Amino acid sequence: MSRILMVDDDRSVSGSVSRALARAGHDVLLAADGKEGLRMVRVARPDLVVTDVLMPEMDGVELIIALRKEAPELPVIAVSGGGRLPKELMLDTASALGVVYTVEKPFDLEHFLAVVDQALGG
Repeated sequence: MSRILMVDDDRSVSGSVSRALARAGHDVLLAADGKEGLRMVRVARPDLVVTDVLMPEMDGVELIIALRKEAPELPVIAVSGGGRLPKELMLDTASALGVVYTVEKPFDLEHFLAVVDQALGG
């Protein structure tokens, strides 16, 4: 069982994704923004971080930059549905910062779980 931190300000997304991850046998932690997510990484030491890109407080790009400095070996998956900027641009930025995978919202949960397994080395 892997410990996965899901960072997303959309409770409906984080709720459905966390339930799917838990059914797949993972221990899931939730954070509503990048600041909370970074604190949880420091305390809980997850095996994988899944982060939305656009969030209040500290967005996903800022979180990814902080994680690359503090825990460069920690795999990160970035997800985005877009917003002020097209989701492709946001995900390209996340890729350039070293995430292992990017996923566009809305996404199929079965496909997402396969991406998670790949990110965890499965």
